[in-house]
Amino acid sequence: MSKRLSYRAWMAVLLGALIALVPLWVVVRNALPRETADQKRLWLLAASVVLVIAVSLLFALIWLALKDIRQITEQYRKAHREAFEEMTEQIRADYRRRQERERGQRDGAE
Repeated sequence: MSKRLSYRAWMAVLLGALIALVPLWVVVRNALPRETADQKRLWLLAASVVLVIAVSLLFALIWLALKDIRQITEQYRKAHREAFEEMTEQIRADYRRRQERERGQRDGAE
């Protein structure tokens, strides 16, 4: 049986990966020399890869946050709808009892 992770768990994983990119960037920035043109190209390529990964993780994090918000609003809407239907049913039942009581009083008065 596979247990699916919640959106919040995935967001925590993505945030951890995004934070882990900071030390990776420091290592890449300090490890690669930048004296010759070829070395600068290699450094820019590594910097670009780290930046693309960071932006991808950020977009995935935003996407998951939006999905979590949608899930929360759907749960709220469902709970609100059920409470509204229950309240409407109680109002209808009270109205029926009041009508029956009024009919009984009219019938008893005659």
